[in-house]
Parts: sequence; C-alpha cells; structure tokens
Amino acid sequence: MDKEAIVRRTRGEQPLWVWLAVLTANDRRCTYCEEKPSQTLEHETPLATKGRDVWWNLVPACDRCNGWKHKSSATMWQFNMKMQHLHPKVGFARNTLPIQVVEGITDRVERVQREIQDPARLQWFEHHYGARKKPRLRGETLEGVEDCMEGLQSYPYLPWTSPEVRNSSSRCTRRLCCGHTDRDARLQWITVTEDEHRAFAQAAFHKGLSVSDLLSHLVRTYPAERSDDRLAMPASDHEEVSQ
Repeated sequence: MDKEAIVRRTRGEQPLWVWLAVLTANDRRCTYCEEKPSQTLEHETPLATKGRDVWWNLVPACDRCNGWKHKSSATMWQFNMKMQHLHPKVGFARNTLPIQVVEGITDRVERVQREIQDPARLQWFEHHYGARKKPRLRGETLEGVEDCMEGLQSYPYLPWTSPEVRNSSSRCTRRLCCGHTDRDARLQWITVTEDEHRAFAQAAFHKGLSVSDLLSHLVRTYPAERSDDRLAMPASDHEEVSQ
C-alpha cells in the first residue's frame, strides 16, 4: 500500500487482494449483524470524520448495515441503537438490529480487525492475488470473493498459518499452498484412481493435513517402518514383498 493511500481521506480504489482479504474475514459474514454475507468494504471510522480509506480501517459489511450505519462510527452507531431500544419514541436511530446483536458490535469489530490486520494473512492475500486486476463490475468482484472462499475452505487449515519453506519477500512460500517453491522440493508423479485420490484426500482432511502433508509424512516414515517390517518377517516373505 503506497504512502499516499495512508494519509488521504477520500475514497480510493482498493486493489482486488484487499477486497478479498476484508470480505473473506469473519467467515464471509457482515461484522455488524453477523447474519448477511459481506458485500462491501465498510469504513469503521467514517471518511466523513477522521477515517482513512486504508485496509486497517475496513471491515466486511452487508449493504443494509453499511447504509444504516451511514456516517457514524461503529461505537456511536452501537450507542444510538442501544438508546433506541431503551427509548423507542425518542428517535436515536431510524433502524436497529436486535439488542443481543447490538451488544456484541464492539467486540466483533475488534476481533475482525485483528483478523484482517494479521501480517501473515495480509501477506498471503497480497502474494496470491496482488497481481490480479480488480474487475470493473461489483458483481464480478463478489464472484471472485466466492471463489476465494471456496478455495480457502478446501484447505484443512488456514494456509498462512503453515510454515514457510524458505524466506522470500516477493512470493508465497507457505508449505500448505506453495511448498513446491522449496529449493529441496522434488516432484513425484503417482498414478491412482479417482476414488483412491478422493479417499486419500478425505483421510488427510480428517487428520487436519493437506494431501501433500500426509504424503510427505508417509515418505519420511515409511523407510523406517519398512526396515522394521523386514527384520520381523521370515526370509520367504521378504522375497514375496520385493517382487
């Protein structure tokens, strides 16, 4: 993110990777109502006050909550909705969320902002989507978010929490998604049926591993287990297994 973007107070055109990083946070749900899917980048501190159009001031929101919150900060909007529930005839807020939802807004905003501001998470999105141009149409951007969510849900755990196989500032080197970038990595082709691959992938997922994680584990442990098995087997069995 350039320095000019950090200080400007006008709405700018955020790159695609920022849209994806923000809208996939909070499990793709609106930070405020936690009911509707996230649809827009919402400025937690509005641009009309002291807000900035940068990633650390953004949370995922649905269009309804974004419109209802309008130019209020999250804290002020929460206060107004609380007062509206207590004094419905006064008119603190034109529209309100259920009181149990209102009570949790501040905590959710803080939690979601911590998720978005996680350096490893931000770096992962920038490495994987930084070179992609943001679509002109909003609908196409939201389709990209759906595709991103589908990809993330295919991993057994969050890819940015996976160890890095080597240091690099220019590309992702997380073992789960980009382990092939390891200088010592060796690619090996195996032939399996579709059913065999599906069963192996499910077994890996249930163990909280990726397919490559489980394969690597088997490759590391099999030689030792094989050696132990051979020591325990009669000579005739050694010969049969070798064939």
